[in-house]
Amino acid sequence: MTENPSAQPTPSAPPAPAAPTVTAKWEDLGLDPKLVELVKKFGYQTPTPVQAEAIPFAVEGHDVLASAATGSGKTAGFVLPTVNRFMGKKGTLILALSPTREIAQQTAAVFETFGAPLGLKATVLIGGANMRLEEQALGEYPQIIVATPGRLCDHLERGNIWLDFIQTLILDEADRMLDMGFADQLARITESIPNSRQTLMFSATFPPSIEKLARNTMYQPKEVKIGVAAEMKPKIDQRFLRMREEDKVSELIRLFKQEPGTVIVFARSKDRVSRLWRSLHSRLIYDATFLHSDCTQAHREKALADFKAGTYRILIATDVAGRGIDVDDVAHVVNFDLPFEPEDYVHRIGRTGRRGRTGKATSFVTDRDRELVRRIEKLTGKKDIEGAAPSEGGESLERSGGRGGRGGRSGGGRGGSSGESSGGSGEGGRRRRRGGRGRRSGGGGAPQGGGSGPST
Repeated sequence: MTENPSAQPTPSAPPAPAAPTVTAKWEDLGLDPKLVELVKKFGYQTPTPVQAEAIPFAVEGHDVLASAATGSGKTAGFVLPTVNRFMGKKGTLILALSPTREIAQQTAAVFETFGAPLGLKATVLIGGANMRLEEQALGEYPQIIVATPGRLCDHLERGNIWLDFIQTLILDEADRMLDMGFADQLARITESIPNSRQTLMFSATFPPSIEKLARNTMYQPKEVKIGVAAEMKPKIDQRFLRMREEDKVSELIRLFKQEPGTVIVFARSKDRVSRLWRSLHSRLIYDATFLHSDCTQAHREKALADFKAGTYRILIATDVAGRGIDVDDVAHVVNFDLPFEPEDYVHRIGRTGRRGRTGKATSFVTDRDRELVRRIEKLTGKKDIEGAAPSEGGESLERSGGRGGRGGRSGGGRGGSSGESSGGSGEGGRRRRRGGRGRRSGGGGAPQGGGSGPST
């Protein structure tokens, strides 16, 4: 009914009160009372929006395709319904895939928090860990496996694991897994799992690649979109500085003096990372640590933990090692060397300007980078290249790097001499369509809730 704009309100009739905001309750999401009690015991009084919407669908046994911003409670959104469905059951029934070692460990910790008191055990499979110990853990038939795609495929090839009885597949941070080139591994894994399964896919964004993955791996998924996570574009001030190769180290040190916040520096190879770290040490810059694929797992974990804690302000890494960096408040990303692929440039600078913050990205460009610059310009539209102030007495990294290291190494890496590529490529092979007829195996999982719910 269209209102008459000229009509006057009746003086005796007070305006209608605004409709009260309805806050979801854990008891309304279909979770077992024992799990609800456990959730409240840990201090989560109400579900977050993504939990309130996704959990009931998962509990009912539907596939769920959910999108929400980082920190919105997505992890608990799939952990709770899954724990709800399988508590008290035996056998390896749940597979959760994560893009990085660190995210896998965090996800396993949430599963342990809510699953262990209800009889569910989780095992983590990640690169850099002891393969033999992981094999032994699999032999104990944990109900939950949390893994990175590459490591899981390693175990599949060795015959250490069978996925024939998986009933729930969880794809966490699915957009990042595709960005990192895991499409082929995901195809291999999903082919090894029964079609009559439940699939829960959680992602910060919904790019076309995610929609394609969902079509190939899910059956009539219920979609949950909270906020405008897909539209949250990072605010990054990008600069390209043209300079001579021998001026890079001096220019980097000048940038460190101007930038008071945290900095991630990307170099092209393991050898370059090691040399740069030693060169900075020789110049009395001790608040830097490094990561590359030759680093031990212990060094990797300590370096990331120290960087997040602020023990080190500067982290030097290759693309491969940088995939596991999940830090929200990085102030500045520096491309000491441009990456070989323009897409890797986008992924690198995406480490700053996250969660609504502003960030900076500076790239050092030499004459031999002309073709790389052209390709990056075509992809990003960035065309302004500034000239760096010429430095006096510059010397190349190759000459300066060998002098350093008097402060001692900060643990772990061997610093191999070979280049380190940025890893896999785009969309992986064709997949057969999932059937799904008669596939619902009842019993859902427990939802994870809203506003003040678990924010993992």
